Amino acid sequence: MQFLLYCICGGIGVSTDYAIYYLAFTNGMWYQGANALGYLAGTLMSFTLNRVFTFGMRDRVLQRLFLFLAVAAVGFAASALLLYALVQWLQVDPRIAKLLTLPMVVVLQFSLNRRITFNSAGAKAT
Repeated sequence: MQFLLYCICGGIGVSTDYAIYYLAFTNGMWYQGANALGYLAGTLMSFTLNRVFTFGMRDRVLQRLFLFLAVAAVGFAASALLLYALVQWLQVDPRIAKLLTLPMVVVLQFSLNRRITFNSAGAKAT
């Protein structure tokens, strides 16, 4: 059930990410720059929704945001590398390549956020 909620909240974040990416890219921004802009917006949206709805955490907001952003940095690195490989090596259209990276990054970030960011025992210990 928790993964389903994560996917729903994350879906809203991913939709935000892709919408901003698509608009920025189609308006002339370099695909990696558009990826960074969309990823940041989607990450902030996802944090807000997942903190409250998926993991039910209302404490230590700044600490959890920092951890979420650290996990997002790992996810962004994975996203950027996958995007680069798809666009540069496999010649996939950047709009399609971005879509292909999303499922892999979602699973990676769920695992890390569940273990690190929204682990109530770990957050209380620090």
